[in-house]
Amino acid sequence: MFRRLIVSLLALLVGLALPAGAIAQEYLFRVDRESVDVFWNADGSESIEYTFTFTNQPGAHAIDFVDVGMPNPNFDLSTAAADVNGTSVQVSQSDYQGTGSGFSVVMGSSTIQPGGSGSVHVVVGRVTQVLHPDD
Repeated sequence: MFRRLIVSLLALLVGLALPAGAIAQEYLFRVDRESVDVFWNADGSESIEYTFTFTNQPGAHAIDFVDVGMPNPNFDLSTAAADVNGTSVQVSQSDYQGTGSGFSVVMGSSTIQPGGSGSVHVVVGRVTQVLHPDD
């Protein structure tokens, strides 16, 4: 009887431990391509266009946010737009997890699933205080 109780408890503990390991997924992806184009605006500000192509690894967490770093905090988020494979998605400064200045692309229903790939395109129309006098 005692032995049966021990075996049952061990089986229960093993059963409870297995789902926790299966649920804990990590982000694991490859950046196949990154393109950054910078354009000068007539007022001396700049606009930036990013294109990232990701391949998400099988068994990894879905890519549901992409953090985009900016050269300084003087960017106008209202001029930012993003799409994933041509489908418009949201941008958010409050979801940004990076260091320094930037914002997040909120993938929404356009998440890149494990084993899948996708292209994230971002345009920021106005970044100021990027030109400085040189001695």
